[in-house]
Amino acid sequence: MFPVLSPAEIDRVRRFGTVRRFQAGELLARVGKQSPGMYLLLSGRVAAISRDPFGRAVSVAQFAQVVGGTPEEMEILPGEVLAELGTLTDKPSVLDLQAIDEVEAIVVPPEQLRALLIAEADLGERILRALILRHVARMELGFGGPVLIGSLRSPEVTRLSAFLGRSATPFRVVEPGEDPEAAALVGRYAPEDLPIVAMPDGTLLKNPTKQELARALGLVAATLRSEPYDVAIVGAGPAGLSTAVYGASEGLSILVLDSMTFGGQAGASARIENYLGFPTGVSGQALMGRAFAQAQKFGVEFSLSTEVKQMDCTSESSGPDPVLILHLADGRQVRGTRLDRRRCSCPATRAASGFWCAGRACLTPCPGI
Repeated sequence: MFPVLSPAEIDRVRRFGTVRRFQAGELLARVGKQSPGMYLLLSGRVAAISRDPFGRAVSVAQFAQVVGGTPEEMEILPGEVLAELGTLTDKPSVLDLQAIDEVEAIVVPPEQLRALLIAEADLGERILRALILRHVARMELGFGGPVLIGSLRSPEVTRLSAFLGRSATPFRVVEPGEDPEAAALVGRYAPEDLPIVAMPDGTLLKNPTKQELARALGLVAATLRSEPYDVAIVGAGPAGLSTAVYGASEGLSILVLDSMTFGGQAGASARIENYLGFPTGVSGQALMGRAFAQAQKFGVEFSLSTEVKQMDCTSESSGPDPVLILHLADGRQVRGTRLDRRRCSCPATRAASGFWCAGRACLTPCPGI
């Protein structure tokens, strides 16, 4: 979970980032704000601090106890990597990272981090595994995620808890009767406003819908590219995720949309026994979580809790680069490359097989394009 890179491995990381220096007390990352990327510490010490919904600091030492370490063993030292799984996709930081003394670190932006994971296979595997294990540990503790303040018997708490669990988002539920500050907070709101969801940056949401909570968590894409995607996938179940991974690993621009969250029906399965490569079985959430992380590694864009209302097949169907248009429930549009209705004449794909030509999105370079 906390690998220390050797000098040789650090040198391999250098070409993907830039060296920066931070003074004692300077913040490298702030809760709720986008982090510049992954930090690889070269010298100095860094403190990692989470905060509860009332602004109280939660030391990383508590996290150390859960993962079986001591605060001394958890001290962030030179050679260690400071990043979260969300760093791959520009998600807001869930921790305050503050320099204890003068710090020198390599900063690797998200796009370059994804390139590092692919180009440096063995090193990338170590880093990605560490990020996944950290995320799993955070989920077990609810460390650095939203806090639901309300009764465990409340249907609304159950509804939001189920959504956060399916979205692989760390969270905690606080009973107002067990925390004086939570009770005081709840007392300021009407019953219909409960539960209160306290976000890591201190923002409070009153009995939010799943879509409102997803937007606050950054699961809904804030911006979508104006130019057409090579592939736009509606549905983030096993088929949608595998399509996204296969396409993005070949360099295609991919957007995945789902009205709920990733995983589909498989994500809700307690145990999958017949999936190839897992002879002892695997939980649906674990399997789909790995697929989700794998897609992010290749740069797949996601917009979850995003409903697709209609597909327009005619508005831009002509011209040299015809596209299809997806109309979203929030009023936005997504444009995707349209397959040209011509038989493929490229010898590499064998016209006799009947494949349709995919134009510029074709995986096989065609001399006719």
